[in-house]
Amino acid sequence: MAIFYAVEQGLIIQKEGERLIAKKDNKIIKFLHFHNLEQLILIGRIGLTPAVIFELLKRGIDTVFLSYSGRYLGRLSSIGGKNIELRFRQYESLKDELFKLNLAKKIVRGKIENQRLFLRRINRKGLGLEDTILKLRVFSEKVKEVSSLDEIRGIEGTTSRVYFDAYAKGLLGAGIGFDKRERRPPKDPANALLSLGYTLLFSHVFSIVNMVGLDPYIGFFHAINYGKPSLALDLMEEWRPIIVDAVVMNAFNLKVIKREDFVVEEEGVCLTRDGWRKFIAQFERKMSEKVKHPHQGIRLTYRGCIEAQARQLVRHIKGEEEYTPAVFR
Repeated sequence: MAIFYAVEQGLIIQKEGERLIAKKDNKIIKFLHFHNLEQLILIGRIGLTPAVIFELLKRGIDTVFLSYSGRYLGRLSSIGGKNIELRFRQYESLKDELFKLNLAKKIVRGKIENQRLFLRRINRKGLGLEDTILKLRVFSEKVKEVSSLDEIRGIEGTTSRVYFDAYAKGLLGAGIGFDKRERRPPKDPANALLSLGYTLLFSHVFSIVNMVGLDPYIGFFHAINYGKPSLALDLMEEWRPIIVDAVVMNAFNLKVIKREDFVVEEEGVCLTRDGWRKFIAQFERKMSEKVKHPHQGIRLTYRGCIEAQARQLVRHIKGEEEYTPAVFR
């Protein structure tokens, strides 16, 4: 199944029989067959005809809208939530404070352990990150002892600051200017690419959470607010370091993406069209990479691993097994 990223500004997507046609200035750019299309990710000024919107909704093809700077805007979504019993269990679990606390601990410890793994990998270059790696281990152990979600969130925030201080030392590309993590607006290329990577990861996790029958808006670690997809944000935490952080660092250090691939816009530092294409290619290559799932013992793509974790979360909510984060050693 294919995922199509539409980056070309002014592109119009039309329906022709059993396929979509992407055109610009009456010139055909791409043919997309419905039977082979899993997801559309539309970036910036992309047009869809009413017939296309109808067909995407009818076929349940996930369609995501991003601004050209990479900010998540929304998605086309057909009728979801058919597994009423599962969602009822999910809502009931929300009332169980101990259930929420224990699951939040596992989510955050999974993220911290994968951050430690990533720093150990880049520290082979002699960056002197031993103290930070040890601090992360202490934070991971500390999560076990806390008794409230606010304490867990506090540790997660502190850990992230310590982690990104070390992450900055691994960025070898000249002209990147990364000192600390800044989200909105991104003021340098590294922050811009990290934010974009997390947005792309989120779009995939949201789709997977919906596919397995859970409500993406009812989470256990992230606070539940109006319009906030808390569960999708929960599930993506353990994948941030090993997917997005790794892709961004490799893209810069291998000079796949350079300073000239960025421009400064009102929304901050943004990728150029060619920069978008380069980064999408790197991100998709990573998502399609096969690795041994930490506790299933089989080789899956990273996308497959995320789905396996979502399905394990379903079983956890049903009371069939404990949730174990995907920690890569």
